[in-house]
Amino acid sequence: MSFRFILLFIAVVAMGTEEIEILPMMDDTTVITHDDEAEWTAVVNKTKKLDDISTLDIAKERRKQRKELKEKKKEEVLNPPEKVDTKMDTITVKGAVLQGQVSELTAEHIEFNLIYGAGTITINYEDIDQLTTEHHYHIFYRGQETTGKIVGIKEHAFLVIKHGDIEETIKIANIDRFLISTRENDSLENYLRNLAPYTRGNLDIGLEYESGSNVKHKVKVAGHIERKMMQHRSIFDFNYAFETTQTVGTPDQLNKNEYTLFYEQDYYLSEGDFIFGQGGYDFDEPRGIKGRAYPSFGAGHRFGTEKDTWLQVKVGGGYVNERFFNYSSNDYIAGFLGIGTSYQVKELFLVKGMILKADIFYMPSVTDLYNNWLARLQASAELPIGSTMSLKWIARSVNDNNPSPEIGNNKLTMDLYLSIVF
Repeated sequence: MSFRFILLFIAVVAMGTEEIEILPMMDDTTVITHDDEAEWTAVVNKTKKLDDISTLDIAKERRKQRKELKEKKKEEVLNPPEKVDTKMDTITVKGAVLQGQVSELTAEHIEFNLIYGAGTITINYEDIDQLTTEHHYHIFYRGQETTGKIVGIKEHAFLVIKHGDIEETIKIANIDRFLISTRENDSLENYLRNLAPYTRGNLDIGLEYESGSNVKHKVKVAGHIERKMMQHRSIFDFNYAFETTQTVGTPDQLNKNEYTLFYEQDYYLSEGDFIFGQGGYDFDEPRGIKGRAYPSFGAGHRFGTEKDTWLQVKVGGGYVNERFFNYSSNDYIAGFLGIGTSYQVKELFLVKGMILKADIFYMPSVTDLYNNWLARLQASAELPIGSTMSLKWIARSVNDNNPSPEIGNNKLTMDLYLSIVF
């Protein structure tokens, strides 16, 4: 026994001032492990069974765990973990209690993100028994606004909002915009949405450069801005395209230099009925259009109140004034018929949230339908990429009484854009 102690003492002295740990092993075996190295030294005095877990195995595993713990603590110091949102909204649906966060609130339903997995569920108000939130929301309604927590729902049609010691009841149908408050989410995106709550839109950008036997420069920019507040809706659209092609030995050829401006103002008399006034302006140098203005007015009806699923019809009258580069000007009084629709594909195979839209209007002359008319058709498919970007395919068809026989009356373009949504 004294001889073994002397050997162990000599081994400790030989390692100098290194930090060591001495663990007794079964079967009268001693293991020495280094704290900063994956090494071990064992002195075996008795034969051990090979089919048993030895104290040596336990010592090695403990050493590995201590090393992993040190590395984890070091990583947490260098890269602190992100702050986790522990607040929870609770909704009771037909007796079932669900937890998560309210993501959207419309006149017909609520969209709710569950904590149990990815994805959003849509719940009709008639199925909701109770709704409370720990998050604070910014709610805009009938030109007013309030910030607070939802503490209840009444008669499937009213929200009870509490801020401080004050409670107020808001009719859900009067809510224009429902947003998470900036105290909960201080990102620039959320700040801008709270700053301009009644405005939505997108900016579409398409660029192309080709170099080879031909040198092509192509730029396309389009935008849409829509503002809805109480009975008023304002819409502004613009499109611009420029394209040149240069073949070896020839000068630049202008293929496109065009822009379109459009503005519409709607006033809602009821939930679906509205009157409108709108105006458009075209410039298209390759097609010989120096300027075309086409204001119109009338009445319409929108079927459906969801943001991305609806159908509307407009009828009325208007006026068309045309100026051409190489032909005389033209103008006429016209009728107006317009149809627009939007549909959100919530789930189709691997596609979720795709938005399909189409809009067409026709303005025929009231005195000479055969020789004077104006028609526009636009169809689009938009695939969201996150909350602020999307891929967008747009097809535009122009049909009008262009006087140039070389150019003709029809023009069809199809484009793919990267769209920035706000």
